[in-house]
Amino acid sequence: MIPSQLSKYRRPATLAKICIVLIIVVCIAKKEFTAIHSLRFSDEIVVPKIAFDLGDTHQTNDKNHSETSGGITHENKLTSIDFDASRSDSKGSETSTYWHTIPDVKRPSFLRGTDLIFSSSGQNVPIVNEEYRTVFFPIAKCGSTEFKRFFLRLQGAENWCEPCIHTKYDNGLRLLNDYNIEEAQEMMTSPGWNRAVFIRSPKPRLLSAFLDKAIKNKKFFIKKFCPQWAKDKTVKENGGSLEECAEKHDSFEFFLHNITTTISNNGHWRTIHSMVDKKWWPYMTHIAHMEDLSGGAERFLKSIYSKFDNVTAWDRIGRTGWGAKEGDCDNIGNETFLAKRPSEHKTNAKDKMLQYYTPELERFVDEHFEDDINNPFFHFNKLTLFPQDEENATKSDR
Repeated sequence: MIPSQLSKYRRPATLAKICIVLIIVVCIAKKEFTAIHSLRFSDEIVVPKIAFDLGDTHQTNDKNHSETSGGITHENKLTSIDFDASRSDSKGSETSTYWHTIPDVKRPSFLRGTDLIFSSSGQNVPIVNEEYRTVFFPIAKCGSTEFKRFFLRLQGAENWCEPCIHTKYDNGLRLLNDYNIEEAQEMMTSPGWNRAVFIRSPKPRLLSAFLDKAIKNKKFFIKKFCPQWAKDKTVKENGGSLEECAEKHDSFEFFLHNITTTISNNGHWRTIHSMVDKKWWPYMTHIAHMEDLSGGAERFLKSIYSKFDNVTAWDRIGRTGWGAKEGDCDNIGNETFLAKRPSEHKTNAKDKMLQYYTPELERFVDEHFEDDINNPFFHFNKLTLFPQDEENATKSDR
């Protein structure tokens, strides 16, 4: 048989293979699309009532108003979301409320198994409470321990006031990656679900991490973090040693320049923006600031409702039954949730920061933590410890 005759037989076989491949691709695409829009996790989506605490602020009433953040335009066509941005600066505190909407759920982002918020190795896989249809992102040094206790108590867990509740092994809270990817996709994109996070300006957050890890728990710091730092290749090349780290563990300058740059993925000082995949920030329905933790927590908890009896989380357990010290089971108290803060967490006042920061260290944080400071979703007030003229004076004295 000559080659020209062979080609007549090969052509149909090739076309058949192409058709099979196209059918497989279409089936996969259809399955993924169906998974996004199906309601496997619940029979119906119930959009919860959202409690707005406007205070001295105002709501945008222009139906055609749009806001662009990070290249994403949010059109006011869906449910309005309370962007709680109670902020604090050197002049005192002021409260502002920003309004935005989540993206169009008909064209949602796709959740992947490798996403930071879903990966088994992720540091910030969020907590899920099905009854209140809430996905909560606990951020270290932003009241995360207190909120873990709250969600444990909300689900009736007896271990909510135990001393150590930081890990899933210790607390038993359900996380986003405990669900299959279709269920998790619905939680992260449905307007019937709440997605909340409390954030903190980098300068007070970094100082809080330093005082907690390097000062209060110095033995643990020297044992855990100093060996990690000393083993770094660049540190070795520059003559760094375990002894140097142990000797300088109480230096805030050493902490910023060496520890945060070498062990940069630690959740206590890693940038908040980098803990959540970029594509998921627009889906947050509550972004509140640590500087107004008590007020922000109350407004958030008043906005999430039980799907069984429509009672808010605030009325359920937030209004009373809390004490001044976390983890004190013998003295629970009758205060509201976060009405009083443990003294070891109050490290965000300006006078406290001035004891540790210098103009040079402030510039270091402004540069290395720019992704948080200038994040379009965070709305931080500019926090300046040292005016420009004071910085110039400091330079001239050197």
